[in-house]
Amino acid sequence: MLCASGLPAAAEGLAIVGAKVYRSPDAPAILDATLVVRDGVIAGVGTSGEVEVAPTDRVIAGEGLVVVAGLWNSHVHLLLPSMALPPEDNAEALSGELEAMLTRWGFTTVFDIASLPGAAIDLRRRIERGEVLGPNILTVDAPFFPRDGTPVYVRDLVAGLPSMEVGTPDAAAQRARRQLENGADGVKIFTGAIVGGEVGVMPMALAAAKAVVAEAHRQGKPAFAHPSNQKGIDVAIESGVDVLAHTTPDDGQPWSAELVERLTSHDVALIPTLTLWRVASGPIGLPAEKIERTIALAQQQLGAFAAAGGEVLFGTDIGYTQAVDTSEEYRLMQGAGLTFEQILASLTTAPAARFGAAGKGKIEVGMDADVTVLAADPAEDVEALAEVVYTIRAGRVIFGPGS
Repeated sequence: MLCASGLPAAAEGLAIVGAKVYRSPDAPAILDATLVVRDGVIAGVGTSGEVEVAPTDRVIAGEGLVVVAGLWNSHVHLLLPSMALPPEDNAEALSGELEAMLTRWGFTTVFDIASLPGAAIDLRRRIERGEVLGPNILTVDAPFFPRDGTPVYVRDLVAGLPSMEVGTPDAAAQRARRQLENGADGVKIFTGAIVGGEVGVMPMALAAAKAVVAEAHRQGKPAFAHPSNQKGIDVAIESGVDVLAHTTPDDGQPWSAELVERLTSHDVALIPTLTLWRVASGPIGLPAEKIERTIALAQQQLGAFAAAGGEVLFGTDIGYTQAVDTSEEYRLMQGAGLTFEQILASLTTAPAARFGAAGKGKIEVGMDADVTVLAADPAEDVEALAEVVYTIRAGRVIFGPGS
């Protein structure tokens, strides 16, 4: 199991009374429900007449509010500005940045899928010690780039650091082993790295990709891939990767039924990051119609994948982009054909199952008290998933009144 709560449980109990509660994507909502959490876990959930609230519980009036399990963002990059400041000076700033980027949007757990070496692991430890207020963090630590394939858009960021490019398969496996033993929760390989120039996209050598993925799997950890194009997808599938970090609309090709079948038959999950294609394309001056065609192609790829039963994980690439508002991502996912239930699963049950977090993803007695409280019903308007009133992790309000 990759996920423990990590955060000291709140000393007082907490009750949300009179809300609408979605226990899981495939369960009917409970109307006029009461949810009680104590000692960091869910102690009771049911109609308000069935669940007892203790006199000492902090009570949140839930009339008009909607409760879902704590949301996951499975594609973030923890490259916060305040990480550059001395640790004794930056705790408050880090808490504020994590709120603006993540907890304000309901995220109780995030998967950092590439950051500077050791940075996300250190931040996780500070959150667990109570120095910084933030979500549960999983991380791949430093990524693996192809030989001679450091992406053009991160070269300034990683200048002066040890190379993150893979060497021989043995050397690649050794680095993967070292990172995992030092606290990484998975690995991320760039099976197709954007290097620009005549090369364009540099694929990773299959032998090196297989070595990194095999080491992750040997330790029971997932492997992510940044594919960029069809060749990158091929390397990802053939190396045994578990999760594609993006769709590939820059390749200009829709995903065929045959490609989708290859992905689903290998149990590869997909993080769509649909909003990325607008955010990344605008600053480089692409015409609006070109951006919309790119997004439409990304939606086709997601829609074909989801319709074939592929597992979708929600993610935004926040940290690489600065587009914190998640409402457009929900709207674009729905526009690709996903139902509210599928989108909610991508935020809750799917990542919890994929990443071995048995205590998360649902609202059931005995589960971790990771809860997101919304101002409106996302079953009626999916963008309500971004209208967060409270974010509660391990029974503690980490965003909202009283945090």
